[in-house]
Amino acid sequence: MYGRSGELDTGKTGLSFFKGTTLTQICLGSNDLGLNFDLPPIQIMMQSDFGTKVVGQERMLHDLTNGHLLRSFLNREVSDAAWGEKGTLILTFAGGDQVLIFDDSDQFESYTISHSGQTIVV
Repeated sequence: MYGRSGELDTGKTGLSFFKGTTLTQICLGSNDLGLNFDLPPIQIMMQSDFGTKVVGQERMLHDLTNGHLLRSFLNREVSDAAWGEKGTLILTFAGGDQVLIFDDSDQFESYTISHSGQTIVV
């Protein structure tokens, strides 16, 4: 879903469907990283860098090849999802730890979110 200018209209694209879902799978590819959540099924396919913010620690930035660093988020429930600056997706998990997925390309899609037959492209 894109806005009129070709960019995502985050003000009109809600993320409430993430609340209460659990991260059940991390899929590592040579050029992408997949995150799968349970009921309702949600899939994020990333071609971008990401960050993690653990309570009591500073935010850490990671490149796509370090997807294994998300293992500590497996089987944890999402308590909130929000849009940050410049198309950043912020997923907050139970306990307050966060995963940040960045829109770091002006020319190509950085990530997609698929749920309930809809696809959000950022």
